[in-house]
Amino acid sequence: MEEKVLYDPVGDPYFAEPYIDVEEWRENPLPHYYVHGGFRGTEKEGQEMRFCLYFPKKEAYEGRFYQYLSPAPEDEHESEHLTGEDDKISFCLTHGAYYVVSNQGGFILNDGTRLYRSSAATATYAREVAKRVYGYDHRPYGYVFGGSGGSFKTLGCMEMTEGVWDGAVPYVLANPMAAPNVFAPRMKAVRLLGEEGLKKVVDAMEPGGSGDIYEGLDEEQRRALLEATKMGFPKRAWFCHPFMGDGALMVLAPNIYQIFPTYFSDFWTKEGYEGADPDSSEAKARVQFVTTVSELIPRKKPETTEEFTSVDNSWQNTMTGNQDTPDIRMGVLPPKDAYLFHCRLRVMSGEAAGKEAPIESIEDGVIRVSSAFDGHNHGDALAGLALGDQIMIDNSDYLAMQNFHRHQVPDQTYRVYDQFRDEAGNPIPAQLPFLLAPVIAMGGGGCVPTGDFHGKMIAVCSLLDESACPWHGDWYRERVRENPRIDEEESFRLYYNDNCIHDDRAGYLDDPQHQIDYLGVLHQALLDVAAWCEKGIAPAPSTNYTFEDGQILVPKHAGDRGGLQPVVHASVNGEKAVTVKAGEPVTFTAAVEVPAGGGCVTRAAWDYERTNDWSSAEALEQTADGGASVISTHVFDAPGVYYPVIKVQSSRTGTAEDIFVQCKNLDRVKVVVMD
Repeated sequence: MEEKVLYDPVGDPYFAEPYIDVEEWRENPLPHYYVHGGFRGTEKEGQEMRFCLYFPKKEAYEGRFYQYLSPAPEDEHESEHLTGEDDKISFCLTHGAYYVVSNQGGFILNDGTRLYRSSAATATYAREVAKRVYGYDHRPYGYVFGGSGGSFKTLGCMEMTEGVWDGAVPYVLANPMAAPNVFAPRMKAVRLLGEEGLKKVVDAMEPGGSGDIYEGLDEEQRRALLEATKMGFPKRAWFCHPFMGDGALMVLAPNIYQIFPTYFSDFWTKEGYEGADPDSSEAKARVQFVTTVSELIPRKKPETTEEFTSVDNSWQNTMTGNQDTPDIRMGVLPPKDAYLFHCRLRVMSGEAAGKEAPIESIEDGVIRVSSAFDGHNHGDALAGLALGDQIMIDNSDYLAMQNFHRHQVPDQTYRVYDQFRDEAGNPIPAQLPFLLAPVIAMGGGGCVPTGDFHGKMIAVCSLLDESACPWHGDWYRERVRENPRIDEEESFRLYYNDNCIHDDRAGYLDDPQHQIDYLGVLHQALLDVAAWCEKGIAPAPSTNYTFEDGQILVPKHAGDRGGLQPVVHASVNGEKAVTVKAGEPVTFTAAVEVPAGGGCVTRAAWDYERTNDWSSAEALEQTADGGASVISTHVFDAPGVYYPVIKVQSSRTGTAEDIFVQCKNLDRVKVVVMD
């Protein structure tokens, strides 16, 4: 194995010419000194390394900075539109830190080291600016953080440098075998279960449900669901299916076309691949439908103000191309039951014959092609397409992608792949020549994470993460434990948050009835890693958990679970599920527990009838250990099935005043209301 060489930004001639083009006092979101600049001579593919720095007033400064790394390199101004709990700038300004953010050198394919090198150069130069801004010579403590693809970048910074940052908080951790493998089994399960099967799975995990996610499914559906479960998809996370999509599964397909050009044909023809079996679900679902172009509809440029800056959607900033490709109306429509999600369009005749593009959507007989992250289809990928030309709608590649993980079995440290090994530990399915995911990890962070980091680290993961499976955090922790240079107790923590998914936005929740955000825990972890490095105050121990068949399981009670998140146990008339009559008063109780050192409960609120309104807080009866109990009544006027939800929060400060450090959780009960 090639010896790792750490990067030292000091003296790197590539970043020898920093410049500042804007510096001024600003009043919003809070008073601060703003600095914008970059590094001359760093332009590559039209993208120069640039940064923004936000300094609090001198009296509020405590000698540290926090540096955010987005999943996909973005504009350095990316944080300026954020508000409320999502506002990273305000969090830093109100917690003694200046905020550092850069464009990480821009989105450059096949140059992952540019990411940590540009981030390190920014951090180093920002320290020089801080000395001037505050008027004294000092070395500010530095902490880097990022989620999902940003966790790759955070780990790359901590593993490939030493002394640039003192600590880090990677969150919703990616994994060297994550992309695209994490998305494949879940989409195969979605295809085979369909809406009806997925509803059964969700209902099984609701209060009053059987708890058996396989109940009522046929054998093929059970196999697909079991495979996804063993690969780490959380059993209770299937409520995400209406909005989770397929993540970056097909975004990464161009890599596979280039690196494994025969995979998509081998899949349908060679033994050891699922598509070659005529009795497989893939063979039965395959569509290669030929039709004609009956109309070409000029495409309107999308009008949107949506900012793609969360860990869940920032990859969309990398999507380019096909903005000039018209929408295509088909002459003859495919069968209504055809599986058409993420097909490809191939031109079979005419001037554009042989050209193809991914399909974004098919609605009312109209095809819209999509962009690709590598920009290979900039402009109009189907230039020359004309009325009457034959086109094929083909789902073959998408079906092959749903099985890609099976043909990428890694070493045995990845326990979720044991289901694809024989008794001797050898892969059962046919294997491609090498593993693609680590190559993507290298491009996403500049190194393949190994657990060999420098400084102190607190990792934050979600138990219901649909896109970065919870076991990813455990995998990295195990690599840290194997490293003889690192003392886990002195250097590493791992916190799991229940009822949280992948996305890191508090201002927008995909499903507020099942989901809370984890930003309070993330922010507290940032403060705790600073206290650890600056004052030697050890943070709370890692969450207690067990790994079982791909699933991360935690104890029921906060005292046993640990970590930072409170736990709430709700009941209705003393049960998890009851049947009552309309107009009958119903009693709701909740016991809220806070882990040791977690402060106390600061708020609790019910939503009884799916209003998504938790603005009315309940009275808290505080307990000596920081917990609280809540008792309330509610009357349901209309018959129906209800899932009342209580949301709670706790804070080490003991108050709800600091919005950034409110650690949250929820619980649900079931009420069937009869006439």
